[in-house]
Amino acid sequence: MQYKIHHPFNGVLNTECVRGQHEYQEVAFVNATSLHQAYFLSQNDFNEQYASLNIRSTSVGDIITDPEGKHHMVKPMGFTEVPHTVLPSIVTGK
Repeated sequence: MQYKIHHPFNGVLNTECVRGQHEYQEVAFVNATSLHQAYFLSQNDFNEQYASLNIRSTSVGDIITDPEGKHHMVKPMGFTEVPHTVLPSIVTGK
């Protein structure tokens, strides 16, 4: 299943996990069987193919969109679902 990885459009890390104050862009996708595996596969240290994209690893405050279209913010421990109404926008494409 395909999971889409989104980082803040302006490049600023959202480490405080503030919802609704950042615009995100799709930077990559990974084929995974779970949200946790998608996070793991979007780490440069563990996935040579992802590292070859020359983007940073997925981090706290980034968004992973699951195959059902639900958005999940990476938290310091785990994930929290982010309703579509909270995100100002998710820009698709690189």
